[in-house]
Amino acid sequence: MDYEGQRLSELIFYWLIIGFGGVGWVIGYFRQEFFIVFKFWLVGVVLSTVLCVPDWPFYNRHPIKWLDSVPDRRGDSSTNDNDGKKK
Repeated sequence: MDYEGQRLSELIFYWLIIGFGGVGWVIGYFRQEFFIVFKFWLVGVVLSTVLCVPDWPFYNRHPIKWLDSVPDRRGDSSTNDNDGKKK
C-alpha cells in the first residue's frame, strides 16, 4: 500500500465510523434505544475493516519509485568477513 493509499484508507475508515455512528445515534435517540446506536456503529466497524485492512488494488495507484541499486565499487564479486578481509 502506498502513501496515498494509506491516506485514502484512513479517510474511508474515519468517514464510515463517523457516518454510521451518527446515523445510529440519531435513530437511537428518537427511538430511545442505545442498542440501535451500538448496532449501527458495529456495522460501520465491520464494513470499514473489510474495506480498509486488506491491501486492495485501489490503494496501490501511486507506487513508490525506489532508487536503482548501486553496483559494487570494487568491481569483483568476492565476499568479505566481518573484519573487512577477503575470504
